[in-house]
Amino acid sequence: MKWDIAFLMRNYPREYRFADRNYMMVDVHQRYLDLLQKHTADIPTIAAFFAGATSNACSAVLFRIEAETEGDAIELGRHILEGFVDGLSVLVDRNLPKICPLLQVRRDDGRDSYLIELGDPGWAYFQAKDPTSDAVWRQRCKMVFHTLFPFFDVIAQLHPRHDTSLSRQLMYSMKMYRHGAATHLFGLEYICKWSALEGLVCGGERHRKLALLKNRIQQLFPNECPPIAAKVAELWDLRNEAVHEARAFDSDYLHEAPLLGPQIEEVELLFSTVMMFALANIDRADSVQALWAYTASFTVPEWAKKRPRDMPRMAMTKIRFRPKLAITGGGAFFDSAFNATAR
Repeated sequence: MKWDIAFLMRNYPREYRFADRNYMMVDVHQRYLDLLQKHTADIPTIAAFFAGATSNACSAVLFRIEAETEGDAIELGRHILEGFVDGLSVLVDRNLPKICPLLQVRRDDGRDSYLIELGDPGWAYFQAKDPTSDAVWRQRCKMVFHTLFPFFDVIAQLHPRHDTSLSRQLMYSMKMYRHGAATHLFGLEYICKWSALEGLVCGGERHRKLALLKNRIQQLFPNECPPIAAKVAELWDLRNEAVHEARAFDSDYLHEAPLLGPQIEEVELLFSTVMMFALANIDRADSVQALWAYTASFTVPEWAKKRPRDMPRMAMTKIRFRPKLAITGGGAFFDSAFNATAR
């Protein structure tokens, strides 16, 4: 089955356009942009793309793809387009082109086309079946919030030990964790949150870090040592692939990359435990190394260890919506472009 797909990009430099038989980069008429903007004004992510967008700043990237399903065609087209931007990134620094989450699709040689909205990867949260679970989770979050008070004092430079090596590591780790939470890519989120954890466990140690991670973290879980050590080793292996081999991206066309999204929650729970342990001992430990002498005096609260079983969350990577907007005669857009190339 043949699929024609058009992506819009903003701020792609015209001098770096290129084309081949099954894809091309072309100009976009302003009336086309105005029409799309008018009909998608109530979709925030798309409206943000069109804000200030003009025909001079926009390009269309057209693909002609053979695939069994629409989803397969879209994923392949997106994979190729993102690869084009990957390559361009060595030329344009931070001024990367923006890809519109709205794309135009035509099946086979149909006269008409239609629009598909792509969603950012994100979390799907499931409502608890047991009404008490939500209350338990809210109480857990409230209690974690109270453990953060010493950290807020450190940040505000009100804590008497705000300038120790441990306090500075806490600030670095919490900032790294926050940037992980802010990214829309699960692989980068995993790297950031793991780095935040590793900083609080290992500090500046450079050798035998896996052994140090397993040994120190399992001390906080004395009744779960073997499974905790095994989980740390598993997360460490994923970290190595993501960091040392750049395999941090989920794609049907990068088969060796691990799925990191489902593992993020394990990192989060370990980090929150280590963070609470550090803050509980910030008054007597000056450094990360000194901190881990106090594990015997710390007991991880049961409420801190995991989410309620009946309110899980799922990492969502392939999110697509079909706005109620068909483009009558939209197939001509593809025909004129590809026929011109054929000539």
